[in-house]
Amino acid sequence: MQKRIFVVILVLSLAACGSTSAGGGSGPVTMGVLSCFTGTLASLGQAMLQGAQVAQKEINDHGGVLGRQLNLAHADTQCDEADSVPALHQLLASQNLVGIIGPETQEINAVEPIVTAAKIPLQFQGGSTLFDHNTNPWVWRNSPSDSQLGVAMALYAQKKGYKNAALLFFSDIAAQTFAQPITATWQKMGNKIVSNVTVAPDQTDYRSQVQQIINSNPDVIFTQTDPATAAVLFQNFKELDNLAIPFIGTDVTGADDYLKAITYPVANAHLTSVYGTSVTGKANDDFMSVFSSLFGSTAQPLPNANYAYDAVISLALAVDKANSLNTTAINAQMMNVTSPPGTQCYTYTDCLALIKAGTKIDQEGASGDLNFNQYHNVFGPYGAFQVDLTGAEQQVMLLSAPDLAAVTP
Repeated sequence: MQKRIFVVILVLSLAACGSTSAGGGSGPVTMGVLSCFTGTLASLGQAMLQGAQVAQKEINDHGGVLGRQLNLAHADTQCDEADSVPALHQLLASQNLVGIIGPETQEINAVEPIVTAAKIPLQFQGGSTLFDHNTNPWVWRNSPSDSQLGVAMALYAQKKGYKNAALLFFSDIAAQTFAQPITATWQKMGNKIVSNVTVAPDQTDYRSQVQQIINSNPDVIFTQTDPATAAVLFQNFKELDNLAIPFIGTDVTGADDYLKAITYPVANAHLTSVYGTSVTGKANDDFMSVFSSLFGSTAQPLPNANYAYDAVISLALAVDKANSLNTTAINAQMMNVTSPPGTQCYTYTDCLALIKAGTKIDQEGASGDLNFNQYHNVFGPYGAFQVDLTGAEQQVMLLSAPDLAAVTP
């Protein structure tokens, strides 16, 4: 009850402040990065910060935002609703923000009313299906919903020829959102779910649950757990059936901490991870060029880093288009810089030049087009990825937006 009272007090106090503005002056323009940098899903926050840093470098190397350098301030939600509230409160109290990138899991539910009351544009990359029909004008999601990821996972399995599937997810709220879209898509395509098992995280043994799945004779297993849970599950499957059943996992299973937990050789032989992929073309080329200059030519972007990159670029362009640090003015320009009609542009430099010339733009991102619908959601392609023995992810199949639309229930 005390936490709920604190949230209410914070929301009311921020609402009393009215529209937040970064103010005048010549100092840096600041965006917040709000995600989980510690905890079982810390890989999500690491990817978000990585993508945001690539965008920051690109923007600052080309004159900044309104001629001022872009600063990033970040706070750790620990992927928990209760912990996200003081983290966000600290971020808002210490910075004059033009917008926030994040969060990514269920903490969006606690964050949304606070940023709305503060009148801060929020670009989150979470998959919560509760926002599939979002009506909050301050909330924008520039990554596809988990409902789309579930469709992509099922479509990949269908293309591989599987017919009978098991669901194996841990009890985390974010993981539980996958069962419905996977099941609906899988059954629409004429296939069967033969087992649905939910496990508590971080136990020392899952043999009974693993045997239950094996006994249902699936051709494939759809999954998401945290790395520690996955390590035990994969070991139990190895003991009981020598990992005879292939796994198809979410974006979380493509993170390096997950792959290391089950080991690269096991992942290479038995796991395919499905997550949003960068599109080919100038926007992705620019993203990869700046990424290499920042992290080295042999490094690979973390899964989903491209979404944060696109979010920072589009928010910066909205600031440029508004020609103001007033958040209400910035939010009003989000659709105008990302969606048609307009001249397509692919880099911050090219898009900014068009804005300065008075041309209506349609920004295309590294993750795909950023065409927000009436619910401030986007649609984009997915890739199926397999890791090699060195830990590098290789895309093995592209699942296009039209393909996904055709099988969506």
